[in-house]
Amino acid sequence: MSRKKFFCPNCGASTTPDDKFCLNCGHKLADEASIPSPAHQPQYQQPVQQSGPYAPAQPYTAAQPMPVAGGIPRERFMELKPSYLDRFLAYLVDGIIFSFLSFCPIIPLFKDMIPEAGKSFGKSMLKLKVVDYDTGNPIRAGQACVRTLCFILPFDVFVPLCTDDGRRIGDMVANTIVLEDR
Repeated sequence: MSRKKFFCPNCGASTTPDDKFCLNCGHKLADEASIPSPAHQPQYQQPVQQSGPYAPAQPYTAAQPMPVAGGIPRERFMELKPSYLDRFLAYLVDGIIFSFLSFCPIIPLFKDMIPEAGKSFGKSMLKLKVVDYDTGNPIRAGQACVRTLCFILPFDVFVPLCTDDGRRIGDMVANTIVLEDR
């Protein structure tokens, strides 16, 4: 035995034959409105465009898809580029803090994950963060390790002075970028 489905003629919500009013919109149900009508489908609203400081300059299209939720759009990277002095001071603070952890050489490899993903102690103090270059989301542990390993190159500290977006070799290899955390 198949059960017939009844729909509200106003909003398309599912009802029962005994309902006098629609439980969804409150519309009074007449006898003829209780006839099963799959043609009345609920109306869905269009998605709301993102607004605020991280909103895209133009709506996303199939050619330019929206980044993963919570990520910073790439158009904002130059606006959020930190000064070289802030980056260098964060590096010094991290160097001092992690020099006390020399008994465990693995911990400093993940300094950009402690105390929070994308923020070391020095970056937290100076309001900086490291994000994935493609998605704008905080970095993963593997990216943090690769960034730190690239510091074995002595000139890597000065590379951000030479690049337009302020990325160093470690950022290019790990596909990350350092931004201000506003």
